[in-house]
Amino acid sequence: MRLKDVPRVRELWQEMMAYHLSLDPRFELAIGNDVAYEEYLRSSLENYDMAVFVAETEGRIVGYTNAMILNNPAVFALNRYGFISEMAVESSCQRGGIGRQMWEHTRRWFKRRGIGVIQLNVSPQNEKGYSFWKKVGCREFLTIMWHDIPRSIDS
Repeated sequence: MRLKDVPRVRELWQEMMAYHLSLDPRFELAIGNDVAYEEYLRSSLENYDMAVFVAETEGRIVGYTNAMILNNPAVFALNRYGFISEMAVESSCQRGGIGRQMWEHTRRWFKRRGIGVIQLNVSPQNEKGYSFWKKVGCREFLTIMWHDIPRSIDS
């Protein structure tokens, strides 16, 4: 990703987040999320362990992947692992192989950096995304649990 790509990647991110919000209200975004997300993207350009890859069709960005290398606590044998925080393809371009191409590119990037494991999160309500990740060989590992603390609970 180049600096000039930031606004377009933010648009794709907002489309993806609107889709997720339609599946689950817990994906509600903060006011000013557009500015905050663009700042986040710009900061990733300066971090060697982060990458944002874009997919273009006819000179237009139609997808992106946000990838990073993270460290486990020292108690685990697996020291470093790859993490895909986001992958999105414009809805009108889905099911055309762009996601798989981005996946393969991202896997090669991790491999060149000595990473042998990739983790990611996918909402169980996101059937399209869940199916994609299973097709490319991802398996379930952990389940994220959520609990809303009632306002009436005593401190």
